Amino acid sequence: MSGGERNSFWDRMSRSMDGPVSVLSPRLARARQAHRFAYEVLDRSRLRKKRIYGPRAGDRDLSESTLDELRQIARDLSNNNPLVKGLFRKLATNIVGTSTRIQSRTEDKGWNEAAEQAVKTEMVEQPCDVTGRFNFHAYIHKCDYRFMQDGDIFTLLTDEGPQAFQGECCGTPYGSKIEIDPQFYDVVNGVAFSKQTGRVLGYYLGKPNKWGYVQPTGYQKYPAEIVHHMFDPERFDCSRGEPMLTSAVVYIDLLFGYVDAEVVAAKVNACFPLKVKTYTGAGLTGSLGGMKTTEGDNKEDGYGRRMVRMEPGQIWEGDSAGGEELDVLGAARPAQAFDPFVMRMLMFIGSPLCLPLMLTTGDFSNATFMNGRFAYNEARAFWRDQQELVVRPLVRRLWLWKIRQLIDRKVLTERKDWTAHQVYLKRWPYVDPYREAQADKIELLDNLTTTRTDIAARQGRDWSEEILAQRIKEEKEIAESGVVLTPQKQAPQSNGEGK
Repeated sequence: MSGGERNSFWDRMSRSMDGPVSVLSPRLARARQAHRFAYEVLDRSRLRKKRIYGPRAGDRDLSESTLDELRQIARDLSNNNPLVKGLFRKLATNIVGTSTRIQSRTEDKGWNEAAEQAVKTEMVEQPCDVTGRFNFHAYIHKCDYRFMQDGDIFTLLTDEGPQAFQGECCGTPYGSKIEIDPQFYDVVNGVAFSKQTGRVLGYYLGKPNKWGYVQPTGYQKYPAEIVHHMFDPERFDCSRGEPMLTSAVVYIDLLFGYVDAEVVAAKVNACFPLKVKTYTGAGLTGSLGGMKTTEGDNKEDGYGRRMVRMEPGQIWEGDSAGGEELDVLGAARPAQAFDPFVMRMLMFIGSPLCLPLMLTTGDFSNATFMNGRFAYNEARAFWRDQQELVVRPLVRRLWLWKIRQLIDRKVLTERKDWTAHQVYLKRWPYVDPYREAQADKIELLDNLTTTRTDIAARQGRDWSEEILAQRIKEEKEIAESGVVLTPQKQAPQSNGEGK
């Protein structure tokens, strides 16, 4: 339940009655609190409310204000929740990493080498963005991380370098209905669409305000030709993307609430708490009433009831002659059900990211080769999809933008095929190098069902231009040096047996 719902008029009225009810019936007051807690657990968010069926537009649940709230929740989890932060970092490292390479593929080999070296000098060996902080690899990595966290991110291609705009910086200008002409285009979540063709015409980028819009005096309109929108819509009629962990937010909160409850129960039991029982009916007085700890004085809860702070090692002297007795208190703990429940919840949380449980937890203690291979194959299928659908378009856009700049500055000569290039994205090592290399060898030499080009491509390399060329160079250097690096195998000597 949101803060507004907890502080609603009816909620305040209900809580105001707890005091009088507790005087008449403490048991009824406790029951009221328990029912209220159960109700608040099942909140009325979009993931808990009554299901709505029928045709719905893709942006129905992604309005300016709703999407802004989802981003804030995802950012809070990413900043303060170790599991979520680790998952986003793990994905960004495996999807992007620092292995992105681009090769020019025009018919002029010299021009290709000059283009690749110029891009490397201006984009990799020094910062390339307008802030002067990130090179090409870092920029792509940050964009992918923010895309997963916020649902989308924008890159403005300027003469000074690429400039990133986070999700909240793109929005419909607040109070600008007069300026936005509804006759020719619609503006949805800061994206302008043509009414005739439905094509994206441009973006409104500027300073966001707290309602999920952009401030009317702090934005600019940019045509789609110089803006790259990095997002992966779930429906064709979605103008924006949503954070990848949106569907798992409820389960993340429930899991860590459960973990907190288990930790608190363990601490309570470690304190060895005792309850004082008296048969006289009189209230407790004396040293207990004035107890102080390192945490400060005793306090009261929201219902005016005193709370005594507890910590290990405290001693209180009771009055046995006055009929007081001590009773040991113990907090209930889930015991055997805790670990299986946590594992199942982690499965739910990892599902939107297509991460198997083994990769979500990072625990390989009980892993075998087969289940490890299955887990990585499933995850890598998702990683490849994200590379093709999200990362590769941004890399291509940056390459073509930079090559066009180099041509305009006369660093490179104009060519008809200047756009020809090949992008090599991050690839992943074998799960079991020996077994998988043997499998590649059998497919290549015995079954004839693969090629060296395919094997090299799975490693993110080009067989003809990298491996073969380097092998020829190495073999030539070995032959010219006269050094034998691989000794000839000697024939086994016979001991006379079998004659």
